Parts: sequence; structure tokens; C-alpha cells
Amino acid sequence: MSVLFLVLLGFSGFAFAANPADAQNVMTMMTSLLGVVIVILLLAWLVKKLNPQLGASEHFKVVRSMPLGTKERLMIIELDDKQHLLGVTPNSINYLYQLEKPLPQAEMPMMAKGISELLKTSKK
Repeated sequence: MSVLFLVLLGFSGFAFAANPADAQNVMTMMTSLLGVVIVILLLAWLVKKLNPQLGASEHFKVVRSMPLGTKERLMIIELDDKQHLLGVTPNSINYLYQLEKPLPQAEMPMMAKGISELLKTSKK
């Protein structure tokens, strides 16, 4: 596969040797595309790290969430004014125990609050 890529790269170099402006346009396009991909990946990482509570309802609330691995996490949820600890994996959700002393709800980061407010005002 890499040999085919190198051969095609060599042929493209011959094609652009006649007109260096075309080679510059292709390089500009490729760097722009790379920049857009980097911005998309950065925004996806920020959304994952901020973890806004978009799915919260009045009956069910995620109080805390702590990642244990890439897809495993511990979650404290609140149901009927009681907090429960859950172990969440891609294949299952395990009930661990009920907390005796409730934890306060975690504060949302400032940037997540700003994004949430923007979304609320744009929906109106």
C-alpha cells in the first residue's frame, strides 16, 4: 500500500513540475484540509472533556461521573432523592450500592455553562 502511495506521489510531482502554481494550490488545499480536521478533533475532545449534562431530567440526574478507562466509568445518579453508584461498561450497567450520605452535584465548567446558555438562547 505504501509503495502505491509513493508511486502516485512521484507521478503527481511530475505533473506539477510544469506548473509550480498548481503545486502551490494543492499544498494550500492540503494544509487547509489538515487544519479543518485538527479543529474538528479538538472540538470533539473539548465536548468529551466538558461532558455537559444535556440529557438531565427532573426525575433522573447524573450527579458525578468518573472515567475508569476508555469506555468504563463510575456514575453517581440521583433517583427519588437517593443517590446510587453504578458501574458502566460498553456491555453492561452494574448497580453497586446506595450512598448513605449524598454528594453535592458537581459544578459545570464555565465554558460548558456558556455553551449551554448559547444553545438555550438560540433555540428561542
